[in-house]
Amino acid sequence: MVYFHTDYLQVEHHEKNNVLITQWYSGCSSLQYRQALINIVRIARELQIEYAVLDKRLLQPVTEEDLHWTCTIFAKAYAKLPLKKMAVIHSFHPETEQQQQKLYKQLEDYIETRSFSDLTSAYDWLTLVPPVKSYS
Repeated sequence: MVYFHTDYLQVEHHEKNNVLITQWYSGCSSLQYRQALINIVRIARELQIEYAVLDKRLLQPVTEEDLHWTCTIFAKAYAKLPLKKMAVIHSFHPETEQQQQKLYKQLEDYIETRSFSDLTSAYDWLTLVPPVKSYS
């Protein structure tokens, strides 16, 4: 089921496996970017999402202010979600990929994360491989 759709982002939930898929299609304004991330957290919290695919292949670089916000405010909210595993599909844009790696570093202590180059492999890893147990 599609929960959020714009010309720059689609967020859909696959109920059978409790997977939230976010697919970025292009860049957007700072306000749109932040509102989209807030919506993703809200949807994930409401649906008690355990698995997520972040498809950022077409996401464009964000401003330094948005990157800071993403790695602080958004990362804290995202880390509080019931997520067990997160599959990340790398951006085609090298600067965006470098920026997003900062976010993943913030989250790696909270959520098992792995990177992929395609959606099928990412989805299969989420749904077919059991999460690694944390003993912290």
